[in-house]
Amino acid sequence: MTNPIKKYRAIASAIWLFTVLFSLVWNQADDIRERNAIALETAKAFLTHIVAVRSWNAEHGGVFVFTDEKNPLNPYLPDDEQGIVTKDGRSLTKINPAYMTRQIAAISDRQSKIRFHLTSLDPIRPENKALPWEEEWLKDFEKGVQERSVFVSSPQGETFRYMAPLRVTGACLPCHDSYSSGEIRGGISISMPLRFRKSPWPLLISHVGAAIMGLLGIQFFALRLQARSEQLRVMNQRLLREIEEHKQSEQELVKIKKELESRVASRTAELSRTNSLLDAKIMEQQQVERALVEINDEFIQIFNSAPDGMHIIDRDFTVLRVNKAFMALTGHSSAEAITGRKCFEVFGGRLCHTPECPLTRILEGAKRVEVEAKKVRGDGSSFPCLVTATPFRAPSGKLIGIIEVSKDISSLKDVEKNLSQTAQNLLLRNQELQDFSHVISHDLQEPLMLIQAFSQRLQNNFLTNLSDKGKAYLERILSSADRMQMLINGLLYYSRVDKESQPFTQVHLNSIIQAVLEDLTIKIEESDAAISVDDLGTIMADPLQMRQLFQNIIGNSLKYHHPDRIPEILITRIPVPDGFDPDTALSISIKDNGIGFQEEYQEKIFDIFQRLHTRQQFNGTGIGLSICKKIVERHHGVISAAAVLGQGAEFIITLPLNPNEA
Repeated sequence: MTNPIKKYRAIASAIWLFTVLFSLVWNQADDIRERNAIALETAKAFLTHIVAVRSWNAEHGGVFVFTDEKNPLNPYLPDDEQGIVTKDGRSLTKINPAYMTRQIAAISDRQSKIRFHLTSLDPIRPENKALPWEEEWLKDFEKGVQERSVFVSSPQGETFRYMAPLRVTGACLPCHDSYSSGEIRGGISISMPLRFRKSPWPLLISHVGAAIMGLLGIQFFALRLQARSEQLRVMNQRLLREIEEHKQSEQELVKIKKELESRVASRTAELSRTNSLLDAKIMEQQQVERALVEINDEFIQIFNSAPDGMHIIDRDFTVLRVNKAFMALTGHSSAEAITGRKCFEVFGGRLCHTPECPLTRILEGAKRVEVEAKKVRGDGSSFPCLVTATPFRAPSGKLIGIIEVSKDISSLKDVEKNLSQTAQNLLLRNQELQDFSHVISHDLQEPLMLIQAFSQRLQNNFLTNLSDKGKAYLERILSSADRMQMLINGLLYYSRVDKESQPFTQVHLNSIIQAVLEDLTIKIEESDAAISVDDLGTIMADPLQMRQLFQNIIGNSLKYHHPDRIPEILITRIPVPDGFDPDTALSISIKDNGIGFQEEYQEKIFDIFQRLHTRQQFNGTGIGLSICKKIVERHHGVISAAAVLGQGAEFIITLPLNPNEA
């Protein structure tokens, strides 16, 4: 365990040194970026100040100063501005922005060693001629560059050079009418010695100290871990030795147990062969008796813990032993009340004293007997049970009797009876449904057809002879007959969802919905509805019932649309709800922006004949959604609805991909 710790310690040390080195390089780079930013902002501020002073001078058309050796008369001034003399006899001359800039540059150079230079590629005055590095930057300004800067090292120290273009403003035009506003006529360069620099030693010392402390910490914890690892290794070796010793002890115990079992078997055989050695073998017999007592105790515990009733009877039908479950079945509180009696007296049945008796069949050579019988207790009560009998033999192999297990199957019989009754009820209900369907399809439709036929004759042949009230009555008769016909057709389809369904085949749901939308083309065009359909996938289903399902729901969304907005129907595939496997099922959402309904009706709307509106508001039978629910349930799916009154409704259908496997 030492080698891995050394390897991990080396890796941790390398990672720590790399982290400290990275931090050092990062901080040095950050200091350089900070220095560069300070130098650049200082140069820009200095340039801004120079340009502001020049602008002030230009806006005033120049500044008059007293003439001296440094400021002689300006030969470029007009004659009327030459030789202005004050009252005390001192002469004045006008200084333009360029001349003033050069004088400020000289003062700045003397006082702060910050040099700035007004220059141009085509200077008017020789002292404005561009230096070689300035000439290169001026050419860059003509190409659109906005500013240039660089650090320059020299024996005197490091200098920051900065230069920006000088553009013509409106204040320059009175003296330079050949210039154009915004034109670049040169630039102002600034050479600024850097007097600020951070000492690298604090940063270097702090990182070196951090590296040393980290390495010491890694070394410390590695040593602790190595010591702990050594302790664990020693403990592990000690534990392995103890386990090995334990295994050896177990092997010795197993060997001793086998020897003991062999010895007991040998002693038992000797006792059964001869009684002459009984006195000499008393001690061995006591050992055997103790072993038998232990075995008997174990047998009694197992015997009494069995959940079914067990009793042992001999060849003469005498009960030898019973367990607690058997006492509970017979209604006795103690084994003494049962043992020694005949089995048919304690627990009689229809098989007693017949060739089918389990004991009789075992005595005839059967290996196992299992029969269903009705057992009668001593108090006369009876119950059904399942009886299983197997031979009970002595150690020598001699057949003593049988071990009979009786299992109370009253609950199973009740379940069978309930299932039988349920199946009978289902047959009756199916027959009633078939009779009901026959009545609807024949007995109800025949008088309805007569009503419709004779009402149609009245409308075609005698309409002119009827009064307005008679015509209204006739229209109500025809309308009621049509509604009755719709109800009969709906009930017939509802009753035939299971009876006349087709086998399941591969169905592409988008093709089904496309066919439904074609059937509803007129309603869609009348309402100018917008319908969006996602890719819904393929399932095993009844194609006709799938078409009826989507036609009913989409038709309802078109029927119950909001009168103040264009109907919008969104059909999407959504994640399946809890309880369904997303690999074997899919969920479809049909959402609209119609009139919706109250939350209390989200379950009731699937009940047959359930209507939320009057016939004057919306025509319908109240069977459509009931048919939808029945179709979905036939496909082992679920359908649910949710809505907000006045805002729209959403129907969610969850179907298995293959109902045959659901």
